[in-house]
Amino acid sequence: MIDPAFLSAFPFEHPEPPVSLYDYAPVFRVRDRHGDWVVKRTGLVHSGGSAIGQWLTALRSLGVNVVAPALHFSPNPRRLDDGKEWVVYPFVSGTAYHARDSEIRAAGELLGQMHAADLPETRMLATYDAPVVRSAEWVERHLATAEEPLRLHGMNPATIRAVAVSRTARAAPIAGLPLAGCSFDFKASNLVFGPEPVLVDPDHAARMPRVFDLAVALLLFHCDLPTAPGRLWTAAEWRGFLQGYRLHVAFTDLEVSSWEEVLNLARLDQAIWLLGNWPEGWRDPKEGAYLANLATIDLACFSLVA
Repeated sequence: MIDPAFLSAFPFEHPEPPVSLYDYAPVFRVRDRHGDWVVKRTGLVHSGGSAIGQWLTALRSLGVNVVAPALHFSPNPRRLDDGKEWVVYPFVSGTAYHARDSEIRAAGELLGQMHAADLPETRMLATYDAPVVRSAEWVERHLATAEEPLRLHGMNPATIRAVAVSRTARAAPIAGLPLAGCSFDFKASNLVFGPEPVLVDPDHAARMPRVFDLAVALLLFHCDLPTAPGRLWTAAEWRGFLQGYRLHVAFTDLEVSSWEEVLNLARLDQAIWLLGNWPEGWRDPKEGAYLANLATIDLACFSLVA
């Protein structure tokens, strides 16, 4: 049963019953006499809802294809009686991702535009000066819950765990990387295509090293979307994404020299968490194949300069 409390909290006019859009989080589509909207939680993980909203509005003003809070629902976002922040975005229609070369390059260009935007509003977001560094204990704790699905997919959990723990030995903070406003969840399931991609779920946003956000996009882009292939990008697809990205961003020498380690830190953080905390994904044949690929893939083919 959908709790309709947010309907009375925002000034919808003659709304139709809300429709749930997502299995894992409260995301609802609502139509009223003024338009078609998405209502969802914001300010969840890193930054507050107001900071995210102002950052998105500033990006939109530059012509960057991201959703932004609908103005006539002001204040938007707002904190409701449940103590949580909710936001209303315009509903964006389009098509899903099918791993076409043109889609991959266009997605890379969108992420490059977001990272290149030098906006005062970016500094309102929660700031992380360096990529997160995970300990061996953290890695082992999360992989412990993935032992059975790893085994069912033909892998040795002890080997996966040993390799991951060994990678923590060279995990160390990397200072001085350029920071940018990042969605920190840039993947195909959060984009709507047609004719250009639009980011429709920006609510994990933070200010962080842009190259770390890029590494996370590489690892997670094909996660949780029925039309995506059950694997990470190929090396050729990654090069296409980078071609779009580099239309707007020129890497620093430090970003290039640190890329292998940044990718290692992203894998220890995001990939390990996903392997241990997404049982629904493991039970789905396609997502299970993606997770198995994530657990074992050699990332050496994903160069930053090729």
